[in-house]
Amino acid sequence: MAKNESYYSGEKYNLLAKKQGYRSRAAFKLVQIDKEENILKKNLNIIDLGCAPGGWSQVVSERLKGTGSIVGIDILNMLRLKGVEFIQCDLRNFDVSQLKTTIDVVISDIAPNISGVNLVDDANMIDLLEIELSIVDKTLVKGGNFLAKCFQGESLEYLTLNLKKRFKILKRKKPLASRNISKEVYVLGLNKI
Repeated sequence: MAKNESYYSGEKYNLLAKKQGYRSRAAFKLVQIDKEENILKKNLNIIDLGCAPGGWSQVVSERLKGTGSIVGIDILNMLRLKGVEFIQCDLRNFDVSQLKTTIDVVISDIAPNISGVNLVDDANMIDLLEIELSIVDKTLVKGGNFLAKCFQGESLEYLTLNLKKRFKILKRKKPLASRNISKEVYVLGLNKI
């Protein structure tokens, strides 16, 4: 695929997001992963880590159809979203006792600000993944699922290694809404041990 085609596919999802009322084109990444894996079901309690601006939380809200619960957590502010409890805080300081229920699914589309230096970007991504895994360990029920973004390379190796210890099944996902030139990849841990 030519570089320009990859760019235009990203633009396609930007336009679709505006047309369909999503807050970000990232919503389509979750839509596409869920279409294949069916992880967002009615009556589940779900945490969206790094939820701003809210595209993934919108998708979860659509799937839950008023059942279960959604908690979005981000250091950045997020405009109110019907059916989503928003907690504004740094994930490093998140107190899991704020949760009112057990958690069935944790999702995260967090990425650090990209410097363009692979070594730095991988280290920053791994730092975020450590925080996410700590929250997963404290909140996710046995049998629960975890979906997280990482980068091809060291952070993918780190996440894969750590999820193997925690989940029965691992799947690597690269949704169509993710630009081909992007190093981002998603790893899905199914059925927490």
